[in-house]
Amino acid sequence: MNGIIYIAFGRSFTSEVLISAESIKRFSDIPITLFTDNNVSSKYVDDVKIIKPKHIRCKVDFISQSPYKNTLYLDSDTLIMRDISDMFDVLDRFEIGVTHDYARKREYLAERIPEYSEIPYSFSEINGGIMSFNNSEKVQSFFELWKKYFYKYYNQTEGYDQASLRISLWESKLSTHYYPIEYNIRPVSIREKVKNRKDRLGKGHLEPRIYHMHNPGVSSLEEMEFMMKKRGENYRY
Repeated sequence: MNGIIYIAFGRSFTSEVLISAESIKRFSDIPITLFTDNNVSSKYVDDVKIIKPKHIRCKVDFISQSPYKNTLYLDSDTLIMRDISDMFDVLDRFEIGVTHDYARKREYLAERIPEYSEIPYSFSEINGGIMSFNNSEKVQSFFELWKKYFYKYYNQTEGYDQASLRISLWESKLSTHYYPIEYNIRPVSIREKVKNRKDRLGKGHLEPRIYHMHNPGVSSLEEMEFMMKKRGENYRY
């Protein structure tokens, strides 16, 4: 059975969930389960499970308890604009579906966490706010690994879960599908914020690796590089 779960606590986050759930139900009747510390009643949520969160990133503690065979986890601050039931279809071939995060490999975390540092920049962090997964033993082991690294490096990461998530996905070797960017639209301001934090993320963070476009009339590498730098501001990724 396919289903969607949210993990949220407190009045503000829970209110966001109800808006997100309503946006889903406009397009499909996919069952929705909410893990929360509140007694919630909403026609857009099919089941509520009461939890006692210990910290703001409590998804690491409860995400493995999804009642569904195939699950889509969504953060509370998501808004669904079309039918997204096709996100479950990839789980017939892959164990997990994710989207890239703008933070690829943070230099300051690489200096603090050996397991994180050993992973190449080309293996980006993923955004923990949108993930699909099946209920296989390998996925459950992945969640246990995520929890282990989250608590192991809780102080070094200042309580964030992205670093432990990246390490766990790398070590678990799950068959992974990466959804296109339209499945996780983020503000340009967040990209620019990440791109400008060279002090913490590194000088080469989010800098272009490969340009892919025709340039008729260009006859040398120097001229090509000049054109790319000139046009670079017109390209987003």
